[in-house]
Amino acid sequence: MEGEPEDDVYLKRLYPRQMYEVEKAIHLLKKFQILDFTNPAQGVYLDLTLDMALGKKKKVEPFASVLRLPYPFVSEINKVAVFTGILDDEIHSDFYVAVPEIMPELNPLRKKLKKRFPKLTRNSIGRDIPKMLELFKTGHEIKVDEERENFLETKIATLNMSSDEIAANLQAVVSEVCRHRPLDLGPFVVRAFLRSSTSEGLLLKIEPLLPKEVETKESHKEAA
Repeated sequence: MEGEPEDDVYLKRLYPRQMYEVEKAIHLLKKFQILDFTNPAQGVYLDLTLDMALGKKKKVEPFASVLRLPYPFVSEINKVAVFTGILDDEIHSDFYVAVPEIMPELNPLRKKLKKRFPKLTRNSIGRDIPKMLELFKTGHEIKVDEERENFLETKIATLNMSSDEIAANLQAVVSEVCRHRPLDLGPFVVRAFLRSSTSEGLLLKIEPLLPKEVETKESHKEAA
């Protein structure tokens, strides 16, 4: 059966899965919360499926990065360790940053720190220590699931935030994710679901969220 259902009561198997604009999806999540009498301050989550292919049998390695959300929703401060010299093995922190000159000496810690090892693409190597500290103390971490390899799940807001704030945080996360794969390879995010702690996932129309260069390239392909 083609087309969209005429009301809210229908057999899902008879219709293709509905896709929603971000604004509509947020509206529905807020509506579900009211109808179900659930916590109005529950989390809002974004689930992304990624195309990790780079060509020539190469893939994007599962990554982690930190970004500054336009509208932060947590007040906790992350612990950040600054590498200006080799530290003992007892240091434990949420994030690690370093000055470039010390990087060769940090190699013995690479396996221990794994995804938290300082890296340029993660903005955790630099000489502006105060700027890096500010980012990592208050930043929001996103990371690809190492077992599923092409899946990223992250909390982006709380449901009692305004729709504009939730949408802005969602866009910031998608933009940060897309930095980790060359734009000329096509869309990195191939599927996106938005959900709350108590709701099912709503499939999003992802094209409007992608970097403009990717949208233009895809439009040219379709026109051809």
